[in-house]
Amino acid sequence: MTEHLGLREQHKRRTRDAIGAAAMSLFFEHGYDSVTVADVARLAGVSVATVFNYFDTKEDLFFDEVEPLQAALAAAVRNCPPGASVLRALQEQVVYQLTAGRSDADAEEVVSFHAAIVDSADLQRREQHIQLLRRQVLTEALAEALGTGAQPLTAELAAAQYLAAEGVIGAELRSRLLGGQPLPAALAALRPLTVEVFTRLRTGLGPMVKVGTRDDHP
Repeated sequence: MTEHLGLREQHKRRTRDAIGAAAMSLFFEHGYDSVTVADVARLAGVSVATVFNYFDTKEDLFFDEVEPLQAALAAAVRNCPPGASVLRALQEQVVYQLTAGRSDADAEEVVSFHAAIVDSADLQRREQHIQLLRRQVLTEALAEALGTGAQPLTAELAAAQYLAAEGVIGAELRSRLLGGQPLPAALAALRPLTVEVFTRLRTGLGPMVKVGTRDDHP
């Protein structure tokens, strides 16, 4: 019985992987908005109903790695040793999150992924929704890591600030990749920006005094 269940799970995994691979191949070749779920099912050799057995929406076909990446983000916090800086752990995690842990060999796929989002309003809306989910997951992990002595607001603010920092770094990465810069060079260029952004998170923004002269006011 156990062997039978194992074979069934392997079959389900292969089917899911085949559907996901077919979807991304079509999205990258034709553009996300031009591809239908029926197109994906046809290429994968399954029915449309089978596709929806594995993926709730068309957007989920594209953002297939959301749950593993959310888990990795929470794990970066939870696996941080007692007494160590959680912010340092998040700094080390940020580039992995932006590239889904892909290597230089996957650079073309990373570029295609970012280009597809830029070209689709539906994907941009879904990306924003995913960020809300990630904020909740990260807030919970931070609250657990910081302990009962921390104010609940601290975890919420920290999660929001991390995602804002990730957004700044991610926008720079996307701009460089879509501008034609190779992935290794783009990641290398992001290192000083990442250090600066997380330094600002550690030290705070300060009072942010407006510059100008008295003549600027009536």
